[in-house]
Amino acid sequence: MSLREVLSANLSRLCEGEDSIAAVCRATQINRQQFNRYLAGSSIPNGRNLEKICRYFRTDVSELFRPHREDPEPGPDADADADSWSHEDVRATLKRLRGEAPTSIEPGIYFAHFAYPQDPTTVMRSVVVVRRDGNLSTFRRLTGFSEPTGSWWSHFTGDHKGIILERRHWLYFVGLNGMAHNEPTLFVLRWVPSAEPMLGGHATILTPAGPTVTAVVLNSCGPRTRLRSAMRASHVYSIEDGRIDPMIVDTLDQQCKALVAMIRPFDLTVTPQSREPA
Repeated sequence: MSLREVLSANLSRLCEGEDSIAAVCRATQINRQQFNRYLAGSSIPNGRNLEKICRYFRTDVSELFRPHREDPEPGPDADADADSWSHEDVRATLKRLRGEAPTSIEPGIYFAHFAYPQDPTTVMRSVVVVRRDGNLSTFRRLTGFSEPTGSWWSHFTGDHKGIILERRHWLYFVGLNGMAHNEPTLFVLRWVPSAEPMLGGHATILTPAGPTVTAVVLNSCGPRTRLRSAMRASHVYSIEDGRIDPMIVDTLDQQCKALVAMIRPFDLTVTPQSREPA
């Protein structure tokens, strides 16, 4: 197959999960007649239109020009394959995510403050950038870039990217670290009563001691804060440091207590069952 034919097939398959070709053209701001030529295999998009198409379908150029293998004939493992995700399943999921209602958190730059369970006198600060892609809220969390080279925490830098979903007044930040260990990331937050807008809850983070669950507080940096300055201010602090707002420390302490209270009722011990004598 020629590049035009491969692009035509892949683009047609991507459009199958959309409401209409017209809707795709409106969203990408590509002329309908020009888009039809791409679908017909009579033309290849220029660089700018390729970027628009990739951004809309959340794919990359190499995938657009990669021949799609036909699904194999059912064999002995057909039942097992039926449980796996197809490309159509992934596209359908992405379509549902794009149809999400806007979350209650506004786009902007935020600080995420984490309690470090191994040292209760320490607060770890990350910078979180929240954006809107249509109705879908996305985030990027940057951690450890201001730590001195060679320090303990400098080995745990993170560039986490993901989406934000809101369910029953809880905000779920779900993403993946694009650096180092590529570990998944999860925040579960809700608005807490305070003088300033603030989110509190818990998160899974990777520490020098391994993955752990800890309390976290998220607050806005303010509309005039630049990303570069926010990143410079994102590192490990002592809770006695004057640069950490006492309200943050108090709220973080409350979230730690709430996390302990949530876990305490569950008996996680494993007790071998006694066997009756034969």
